[in-house]
Amino acid sequence: MKRWLWLSGFVAAALLLVTALGPRTASARTRDLVVGCNPETMTYADGTAITEVASSVAPAGSLKTIWQFVPAEGRWLGYMAGAPAEVSDLQTAERLGVLFICVSQVATITMPDIGGGG
Repeated sequence: MKRWLWLSGFVAAALLLVTALGPRTASARTRDLVVGCNPETMTYADGTAITEVASSVAPAGSLKTIWQFVPAEGRWLGYMAGAPAEVSDLQTAERLGVLFICVSQVATITMPDIGGGG
């Protein structure tokens, strides 16, 4: 019995070591969105253009708006898909900031994995 415990502990330690020292690869996480507005925590780097966030919503044409509440100012900033850039006052996303992604049909958003840079 002791031998099996030692062996399983060794295997677990080896897996942890390989994971910690292995090459880092860029990965992404995909989240499902329901019809309406979905609160999503951003994993993009600080200052990522809101158009990049918008382009990560699929299928194309499902995104209607993106909103962010700014408590210090007591107001909402917004981005409207398909509208001229000057209409939108929401220009960038911040890492771990919450945006409300509003879609007209079931959709997905793909963002960098939380372990990524930023």
